[in-house]
Amino acid sequence: MSTNMWALYAREVKRFQKIWIDTVFNPIVSIGLYLGVFGIVTSGREIGSLPYLTFVYTGLLAMLIVNSSFSNPSFALVIAKNLGNIIDLQLAPIAVWRIGAAYAFAALTRGVITLFIALVATVWFIPGMGFPQHPFYFLLALFLTGIEFGMLGVAFGFWAKNFEALTLMTTFVMQPMIFLAGVFYPVATLPQPWNTISLFNPVHHNINFFRYAITGYADVRPGISVLIMLGFSVVFFIAMQILAQRTIVAK
Repeated sequence: MSTNMWALYAREVKRFQKIWIDTVFNPIVSIGLYLGVFGIVTSGREIGSLPYLTFVYTGLLAMLIVNSSFSNPSFALVIAKNLGNIIDLQLAPIAVWRIGAAYAFAALTRGVITLFIALVATVWFIPGMGFPQHPFYFLLALFLTGIEFGMLGVAFGFWAKNFEALTLMTTFVMQPMIFLAGVFYPVATLPQPWNTISLFNPVHHNINFFRYAITGYADVRPGISVLIMLGFSVVFFIAMQILAQRTIVAK
């Protein structure tokens, strides 16, 4: 791997380390609020043999990785465009795909750090929550989710010309995908056509596989979710490459 690529990765990691309140505490507060509401409203309910609060908690953890991994590169690149710092990437002696990969790996790093700090802070409020049932799958879910949505965040960051465009895409693309992904309910309980639409939602398969890795519960067969995650990772990589090429090379 290119030394310059890892230097860019290190720069991005240092950048988000300077905003720890946004990086760490905001997600923890959000999870705490969700757990407080759902813990009161759904006390005693179960989904299959899984306590409903555990079902929601694992979904929230997966959602945290998706949001952290997506927002880190997308906002960083839009900020760079607004400040004029994007010229650093245009002049840097790094292949375009390596630039995208550096941002995506930094997004993965932020997602993993945020997740583990959130786990330490909140897992005590979930009765019976223990070590992941499938540790290897848990690590695989972390890696694939962080890289997949890190690459999507890079693609959106290169595409968006300003914060308004990025906010538009976040509101009308990311938020619907997250709330139709089965964070708070099994997708099988949705009426048609939302049930079927959810099965084509990439976020659903990340949440499904992540939940399976921790608890053993899955809405869809885990193997199918992994294949779909890999497929969308390839699609997002291609989109990231095309949009980065247009932004960095075309100017």
